[in-house]
Amino acid sequence: MDTRLDGGDFAVGANGLPGSVGGREELLQRALIRLTVPRGSFSYDPELGGRLHTLVLSGADLSARARELVEEALAAMPGVSVEQVACTPLGGGRARLAAELSTSFGPGVVSLELTGQEG
Repeated sequence: MDTRLDGGDFAVGANGLPGSVGGREELLQRALIRLTVPRGSFSYDPELGGRLHTLVLSGADLSARARELVEEALAAMPGVSVEQVACTPLGGGRARLAAELSTSFGPGVVSLELTGQEG
């Protein structure tokens, strides 16, 4: 069990208290955290996070390069494996990333918008 997050903050239930999350949803939330936190930025665990923020958001091999970085960020997560990654440029230094994951609780998808440089 973990605290449910929404937009980087605690998700509050109808009772005004933070909600909880478990199972597949918890694993997907942890995966999203690892994908969005820059590696080395969390002083209590410098290995937490990934390097998606370094991804150049253009090129024919964009999804393949994104997959390598997703796999690297999630490698330390038991019970989670990367099945497919699609990264679509949106223009203006933005891209949409969707990672299909297999978890010990079943399949799931993590989606996020990336910002960075276009090559």
